[in-house]
Amino acid sequence: MAVVAVVLGPALRPGYVLTGDQVFVPDQTLLPWMLGLGGGLPRSVPQDAVVALVTGPVPGWVWEKVALLGALSTLGLGVARLLRPAGRRAAVVGAVAAVWSPYVAERLLQGHWSLLLAVAVLPWAVAQADAARRGEVRAASRWVLLVGLASLTVTGGLLVLLVTAPLLLVPGALSRRARVAALVGGVVLQLPWLVPSLVHPVSPAPLGADVFALRSEGWWGSLLTALGTGGLWNAGSVPSSRATVLAPIVTVVLLALAFLGSRGARRVLGTPVLACLGTASALGLAVAVAGSWSATAGVTAWVVAHVPGGGVIRDGQKLLAPWLILLSCLVGLGAARLSRAVHARRGAPAAAAAAGLLAVVPLLGVPDLVWGAQGRLAAVRYPDDWNAVRDVLLRDAAPGDVVSLPWSTFRRFDWNDGRTVLDPAPRFLPRTVVADDRLLVSRGGEVVVVPGDDPRSAAVGEALRTGAPLGPVLRSVGVGWVLVEPTTAGPSAPSPPAGAVLVHRGSTLSLYRLAAPASLPPPPGRPAVLSADASALAVLVTAALVAVAAPRRRARAPGADGARAGARGPERDG
Repeated sequence: MAVVAVVLGPALRPGYVLTGDQVFVPDQTLLPWMLGLGGGLPRSVPQDAVVALVTGPVPGWVWEKVALLGALSTLGLGVARLLRPAGRRAAVVGAVAAVWSPYVAERLLQGHWSLLLAVAVLPWAVAQADAARRGEVRAASRWVLLVGLASLTVTGGLLVLLVTAPLLLVPGALSRRARVAALVGGVVLQLPWLVPSLVHPVSPAPLGADVFALRSEGWWGSLLTALGTGGLWNAGSVPSSRATVLAPIVTVVLLALAFLGSRGARRVLGTPVLACLGTASALGLAVAVAGSWSATAGVTAWVVAHVPGGGVIRDGQKLLAPWLILLSCLVGLGAARLSRAVHARRGAPAAAAAAGLLAVVPLLGVPDLVWGAQGRLAAVRYPDDWNAVRDVLLRDAAPGDVVSLPWSTFRRFDWNDGRTVLDPAPRFLPRTVVADDRLLVSRGGEVVVVPGDDPRSAAVGEALRTGAPLGPVLRSVGVGWVLVEPTTAGPSAPSPPAGAVLVHRGSTLSLYRLAAPASLPPPPGRPAVLSADASALAVLVTAALVAVAAPRRRARAPGADGARAGARGPERDG
């Protein structure tokens, strides 16, 4: 917990940490697009729906702290849980290596809190799947609940499901019926995003594979960058220390520790767990690096553009999550092994000192992560204008959705210390907001535009680009309000359409009302989407009841993994 507190630092103060894609608001209203009933791909389903349900009486900044603290603490404790048979020193060093890692640092700065939560769940899901395989009755239900927590985000749910489900298929004491029930439950939990994807099919942009590929952080290349768990596509969310020579040196030291720890990994983790994590890590590393190498990047691009669901692999660094868990475990085991060697030659005090020094090694790989990445994760407050605009939209019965200007996906507000953040309007306002869903990425000195997938957004963007009259276009796509957010950087906001009536003008926001817009038909597929949500909720409730009410017993399988239990004694370091 001390390491987590040092990492988050100012992020734990009251207020909102608005960075990258991380946008929490005081009271998020549940809107159709949060259930996948919008015009674009359901990228944040069901994450935003869940956040909308829990905010209000408890303000969003509290849930933000719970999410950040919970993700990092759960990750460290999860790795320590896997290393428990190897002793305290292995558990501590492994936990530090997981929490204080380039993967965590870069995703924190990018604002991917739900992905970090899924990664944090991964070691626990591995442990529960293995326990279920060995016959613990409640473990299969706990595994389903963990998959549900990871499934707040599409990538997280698939990651935990695909990495850990094979453990349930390994022969063991768990009955076939229980295995099938757990696996079906894990699949049903993906329906909240899968069904909207099928009901509203949208082709992903083929440019994504190149833009989001794992990025080498220095002259040492993509492979060593990936082995160190770094390589986020967005250079702006990467700590500056990752470009120094210290980064590859620390990576090599950690790999050496991992090599030392590999000797006892099978006895501590168990053969099925080691095989599962090892296979997933190898595949993740291969796919991530393949997307960044010129010789293989074309294959990745083809998969993203032509294979259904292939877009999941375009952000290559995400796939390093299993390797992060395995590397952290091996580093902890290597540190414990070195500590035992020092103990044999120099005694207990020297062994404890050696273990302490080894625990510091991961910190040297990202030294500028300290105290919220040196203040980059500081909390702020929304200006009063935001609540004033929200109140107007709640009181005024004039119909229509809201368009957010200037036409840019991200904002840099003075009151947010100039940090780049996703436009908060779609989550802060109580009506659906039509906003720019393109992504502008600097790649090789050029700005690459990744097209969006919302037809309404495309229509508005085309009108702004060509200079066509904006009012008729807005009314035709169901927009009745214009929100103008002056920013300190980016394109200047165009003038509101002719006939727009100023309703609120503040120092940070202005709101205009338009003539009544055209009525849009309800989105298709509502019954299917709601049925998918109800099915997922039913699975979670059932799993929770079984996890609490099932009798505590363990079935025994012939030859059940005795290798793991038999070696716990020799592996302990006290």
